[in-house]
Amino acid sequence: MEFTRKQLPEQHYLYVDRETAMDAKAIGEAMGSGFGEVFGFTQAKGVTPISMPSSIYLEMPTDSKMKFRAAVFVSADDAAKAEGNVKADVLAAGEAVTGTHVGPYASLNQSHKALWDYVETNNLGKAMPVWEIYVDDPTNTPEEKLRTEIYRSIAS
Repeated sequence: MEFTRKQLPEQHYLYVDRETAMDAKAIGEAMGSGFGEVFGFTQAKGVTPISMPSSIYLEMPTDSKMKFRAAVFVSADDAAKAEGNVKADVLAAGEAVTGTHVGPYASLNQSHKALWDYVETNNLGKAMPVWEIYVDDPTNTPEEKLRTEIYRSIAS
């Protein structure tokens, strides 16, 4: 897997918080319900997403649980429409390391480990958040061809 460093602009997003057990089925259900809630909100409020569904991790998962934000990137104006369970936040402008995982979601942990190893080997400052953007729709893309962009913030 190839990694590149990128300087990213400020990125606004809408999200709902989710917490789930570290179990593939439970993670899939939590992500499905979270993305359903966020995209239902965007439809109802006339918000135009500027990304595919994303998961944003403000802390790393433990052996027993994972907390994440089921999210979609939007314009600053659309982020201002957040209400109720759907909240808005912004990823600050800054540098990140990114790569594209190709294959099943169940093997994403291997790509994350490779990304962490790259950051460590290149003496880059570790920072949070870490996030994923699910490029392909799993309902019409074969599992072995699914692309997921993964990002890790690095400290200046």
